[in-house]
Amino acid sequence: MFVFLISTLVALVLSLGLTPLMIKASRRLKILDMPNGRKEHREPMPLMGGVAIYLATIAATVMFILLFVDGLQLNIVIAFLIGISGVTLMGLIDDILSLSAKRRLAILFVLALIVLVGCLQFYFPERLLHTSLALTLLTSFIVVFWIVSITNAINLSDGLDGLASCLSLVSVAAFAVIFYLQGRTQLALPTTLALFGAIAGFLPYNISPARIFMGDAGSMFIGFMLGILSIMSMSQKPLEFFVVPVFIILMPILDMAMAILRRLLLKRPIMQADKQHFHHRLNRFFRSQRVVVLVMMLGQLACAGIGIVVYLTEWFALGWALLGVIAVLAILYTLRTVSRIRTAEAKLAQPAVQVSEKAAE
Repeated sequence: MFVFLISTLVALVLSLGLTPLMIKASRRLKILDMPNGRKEHREPMPLMGGVAIYLATIAATVMFILLFVDGLQLNIVIAFLIGISGVTLMGLIDDILSLSAKRRLAILFVLALIVLVGCLQFYFPERLLHTSLALTLLTSFIVVFWIVSITNAINLSDGLDGLASCLSLVSVAAFAVIFYLQGRTQLALPTTLALFGAIAGFLPYNISPARIFMGDAGSMFIGFMLGILSIMSMSQKPLEFFVVPVFIILMPILDMAMAILRRLLLKRPIMQADKQHFHHRLNRFFRSQRVVVLVMMLGQLACAGIGIVVYLTEWFALGWALLGVIAVLAILYTLRTVSRIRTAEAKLAQPAVQVSEKAAE
């Protein structure tokens, strides 16, 4: 196990060294996140933290593979690198130029498909990809949709200083445990440990009060990686096992699902930003970003712990049942939130109606 920690240490040191350079580069290139009414920060913030995380992860992973791994197929590594490099580049361009949501989704689907065809298909039971064309297409669609969804879930969680970093750190650690238990030590484990080190090295600069943000380049890279890692963790019983990665990434998944449902019920665009996410509501309650991050990190830790326990005990049915209960509670909570929003909007609209009626008189 200790030899695999080399990738973690290398990524940690690189990330600690690269992040200050990215702070300077962001300011010099004016790649900054400008404050507005919806955002929590009040001054322009450097946005290239994700580049440091990406570079540290890639460098540590490639170094480990070259030194310690034999027999890994080159096409798997190439497809993997194309996917994660492409999504990081897209995120960086989005940080600079603000790409449309449709364009981002289209690029994500293409990159996820490349990774599936060149890399992830080797992690699936053969019956899912080689039994029939219909089953192959269905499996491929589900995998691509999952990777794109997790990418967006992590992107949405990046709303407070250090939040996406801390939540992702827990999920990455949980996947490292799974890969170690599975013996998947050629690509999955060293990459996961490298990602852990890279995020850990970035975190001191990102925790409140943050000196730099990871930006879309970072949140999309990490989200894309978590989507890939969750597929790499598949067992010979993928439908039963899938509850494990869901629990490991549950907090961002739940928040995204509730946001989509909330916006649909309010008849608003799904991609329209609001301040009703978990972290926004908790921040209004606690009035401390650090406390909110700690609370949500503990929640993520509990969810990831459940995922690991389900994996070790193979109580997959119980895991799905628990997930069903959580889903019902989340739906009820969302319905309550929507009702409150509608009531508040109706109250705000009443004075305007009364003024217009008096003017008509």
